[in-house]
Amino acid sequence: MKIFRIYLLFTLLSTFYGSFAQNNIEVIKFTDLEQLIKTENKISVINFWASWCKPCVSEMPVFEALADNFRQNNVSVIFISLDFKRDLETVEKFVSEHQIKSKVYLIDEPDYNSWIDKVSPQWSGAIPATLISNGTRQEFYEQSFDYQSLSDKIRHFF
Repeated sequence: MKIFRIYLLFTLLSTFYGSFAQNNIEVIKFTDLEQLIKTENKISVINFWASWCKPCVSEMPVFEALADNFRQNNVSVIFISLDFKRDLETVEKFVSEHQIKSKVYLIDEPDYNSWIDKVSPQWSGAIPATLISNGTRQEFYEQSFDYQSLSDKIRHFF
């Protein structure tokens, strides 16, 4: 009986900690995003989304599956929320409810026109949008993805 209580306590604490870790969304500036883009020695799949964007929300499980399946290949998925900073709690709740395990940042740069061209000159500002980078090479896509098409894009970086 005592072992069962310890197991139950451990399970509850693990669940609580896991939920807390998933809700830890860092608010960043564009200079921080630039550093994420320039990270070498791994492939970063940086998805720009917002909690109010239905196509963005629909494709998030695709990115999560890709993160799980390509983790051993040094591929990381990073979600950049374009929600307003004042909506941070909404984003945290969304991430928790959808059990998003990949790293999520909220970019606090309300003047999108000042930085979207720096991400990619091809970006009109529409979302969902995805940047794949290995620090030296980048490919940008202003579209939604299914698993097969996204994994094919990633394979070009190997």
